[in-house]
Amino acid sequence: MTTRPACRDPLVWACAALGLYNVLQGVLLFTHGPAIGFAFDVLYPDFLVFHAAARAFFEGKLATVYDLAAFTGYQNALYPDHFQATVEFRPFLYPPIWLLLILPFGLLAASKAYALFAALTAALATALQGRSQGWGWLAVLTSPAALWVVLAGQNTFLSLALFYGGLQLVPRAPWVGGALLGVLAYKPQIWLLVPLALVAAREWRAVSAMAGTAAVLAAASAGLFGVGFWFAFLDAAREAATPQFADALFDHIHVHLTSLLGAARMLGLPAGAAGLIQLAGTALSAIAVWLAFRHPGDFDARIAVLATATFLVSPYTLNYDLLLLMPAVVALYARGLQRGFLPLERPIHVALWLAPSFGVLLNNHNVPLMPVVILLFGLVAWKHLKRPLSKVELPAAAGAR
Repeated sequence: MTTRPACRDPLVWACAALGLYNVLQGVLLFTHGPAIGFAFDVLYPDFLVFHAAARAFFEGKLATVYDLAAFTGYQNALYPDHFQATVEFRPFLYPPIWLLLILPFGLLAASKAYALFAALTAALATALQGRSQGWGWLAVLTSPAALWVVLAGQNTFLSLALFYGGLQLVPRAPWVGGALLGVLAYKPQIWLLVPLALVAAREWRAVSAMAGTAAVLAAASAGLFGVGFWFAFLDAAREAATPQFADALFDHIHVHLTSLLGAARMLGLPAGAAGLIQLAGTALSAIAVWLAFRHPGDFDARIAVLATATFLVSPYTLNYDLLLLMPAVVALYARGLQRGFLPLERPIHVALWLAPSFGVLLNNHNVPLMPVVILLFGLVAWKHLKRPLSKVELPAAAGAR
């Protein structure tokens, strides 16, 4: 089958044009220019939550971090110039490991801290993953998902760097790759299936490095913040699982949700039915990841299956989290240009690349198509598992490491 150069693909040029539009939209929003897309009342609001948690530590107010009412009030007092009105629901839902990692940024003013944070995390993602994708990396950096990450002030570039960088290093440097994946434990909903994948592949050195790194970070955070801070996090996690908190969270973020649970709720299904759908997605994801990593297969396809499964496991993945899928989209699209696309594969890739923005518009009308697109992409990745292996692959399960 003949190779089709990317420069001759009209979809590549269309995505490039939209990527330039995304960049322009971001620049205009941060420079207070005319709006040419979505309007944002507050820029980088999620980073302000992270920054406030770090400031709370330095100001001796650590006890407020996992107290929803107190911490929201603290943010209103801390950022009057950022919030146009009093905010009512700004929880810190991360484990203490994340506060440990974000702590140095609390020494800077919020705007300077965010500029440094965004630059460093994007640079790390470029160093660990972008170099391997060449010009295709520009499609990741200028994607709608990247725009949402920057405007929301999220940490997805860091998650991407650790996820792809760690998995790419596992075959040739398992201790380093495992350590990177251990740091990813700061975001449990993204990390959850990674241990399963490594165990299925019998990458025991990587598993040991990952577990050791996560344990060291947990111990360091307990030593710095106190063991009681971990108990406060566990109490907050239990509260977050209550119907009252879940309802409040859904009201605030439902237009951004990409999960099966969110889709079921938007469609008006009862809570019990929505929970069963989410559990079914979790079971399907775990099985798919186990099978994908238990047997030899195309490396890029295995990573794509794992990344896709991550979105089916967590009930609270959001549109900016879709950045985690973009390197997989670019890799499989490039593979299709070389070997030929599967039926309907190209429009699925394009739909997923566009999903962070058009999905929000559809969610506003209770038409949750983002999980459908994610599922379709997962099917494409699964089909690629049966294609010839790439030169770089995780070892088969035949021998323990």
